[in-house]
Amino acid sequence: MDVGAHERELAMEALDEHRRAGRLERTEHATRCATASRATSRRQLEALFDDLPEPHPDYPRTPAGPAPTTARTAGDPPPELPELVAPTGATIARHAGLISLLTPAVAALLFAVSGGRFPWIFILVPIVIAGVAFISHRHER
Repeated sequence: MDVGAHERELAMEALDEHRRAGRLERTEHATRCATASRATSRRQLEALFDDLPEPHPDYPRTPAGPAPTTARTAGDPPPELPELVAPTGATIARHAGLISLLTPAVAALLFAVSGGRFPWIFILVPIVIAGVAFISHRHER
C-alpha cells in the first residue's frame, strides 16, 4: 500500500517518542527518520519498528474503494504547501510581493549609507527579484 506525507509524518512522530524514551540513539533516530521520509509503502514504514516496542504509528484506515476526490474550480486558491515540506520556499512565495517591493528600497538605503561608494548594489535588485519569482513559481504548482 502506498503511503503519503501524513503516514510518513506519523512514523517520524513515533520515532521521536522512542528517541525521547531513550530507545534510539541520535544517529539511529536520524537514520530511521530519513528512511521514513523517503518511504513509499506501509511495509517500509513498519520495518522501522520491527525491533521497537509500542508506540507504533497509528495509521489511518483506508476505506475500501476509490479515494474520494474533490474538484477544484478555477477560482479556488491553490492548496497550501505544508511547512514541513518547504518551509523557506513557501514563506518566500507567500511574501514575494513584499520582498520585491522592499528590495529596491533596501538597495537605495545601503547605497546611501555607504556614501555612494558601491553603485553596483543596484545590480542585486533584479537578481533578488528574479530569485523570488523563481521560488514563488516553483511553489505555485
